[in-house]
Amino acid sequence: MPSDRDLFVEEQKMVTMSFGEHLEELRVRLILALIGLFAGVLIVFIPPLDLGKRVMEQMEAPAKVALEHFYQNEYEKKKAAEAERTSPEVQLQLPAESFIAAIKKAAPGLDVASPEELQGVTLTFPVRFDQPGMIGVIAGGEYRNDNALVSLGTLETITIYFMVCLVSGLVVASPWVFYQIWAFIAAGLYHHEQHYVMRFLPVSLGLFLAGVGLCFWWVLPLTLKFLLEFNVWLGVAPMLRLSEWMSFATIMPLVFGVAFQTPLVMLFLERIGVFTIDDYRSKRRIAILIITVAAALLTPGADPVSMTLLAVPMVLLYELGIILIGRGKKPAVA
Repeated sequence: MPSDRDLFVEEQKMVTMSFGEHLEELRVRLILALIGLFAGVLIVFIPPLDLGKRVMEQMEAPAKVALEHFYQNEYEKKKAAEAERTSPEVQLQLPAESFIAAIKKAAPGLDVASPEELQGVTLTFPVRFDQPGMIGVIAGGEYRNDNALVSLGTLETITIYFMVCLVSGLVVASPWVFYQIWAFIAAGLYHHEQHYVMRFLPVSLGLFLAGVGLCFWWVLPLTLKFLLEFNVWLGVAPMLRLSEWMSFATIMPLVFGVAFQTPLVMLFLERIGVFTIDDYRSKRRIAILIITVAAALLTPGADPVSMTLLAVPMVLLYELGIILIGRGKKPAVA
């Protein structure tokens, strides 16, 4: 790390930016980031790719799988409870001509009246049904509706679709957007510190995508499975609304992607001399408290599962940041 004298000499040679120039730099970077976001959204909308529709279907998949699993288990419980039981007696009515026609087809030599003679006549038979078998028939006809998300507004579906396309465009354009963020940070650094920007950029992008992927493929299904267990416990049939689930499934991956920047931010602040490894170690308990509160505020759901699934990785990432810093005074992540 440069000495105080080196920093003083470097500061004398640097052209100091005024507050207005920093605002102008921020404005330029925001415009460039928005241009990249716009390009990402356009890519998502390209008809041959249909990325928006595919992403939306992938986001709906955990909810549909969880709902179908829930109702399938419910039907299995009903079948087990009704095992070896039959239904009350019911009356089955058949047209006599159809019944006789079927008998003559099965036994042509049988001497019975011709179907034409029995037109307009109805036969009534008392029947009973096997309960588990009937539950299986009903279940097979209802699964298709049971796993469907519900839209309660005329504009709800198209609004959610555009929101998904916007977030998908942000993920597509994330390399460019992250570059603009780090470039703005670099404008306020010493020259010897600016090389951290290019070294940290790919790591920052990788952590963001890792957080998004972890949330999308692990946290969301696990959270939904836990929440539906309350429906099983209370005996309440779930019905998921499209807007509520998609809002939750869209915001959560972004929250995880940003939260996964924790070790990189810690390493960066240590490299530029804002904090030391001793600061991170001595303030560990305060950091865990802040992480827990932040996880509760950042997760869109009020359930403890999503909050815990965000807080635990953040605490582990905080410890990872300490380990990376402690491995030596390196100019970048190994």
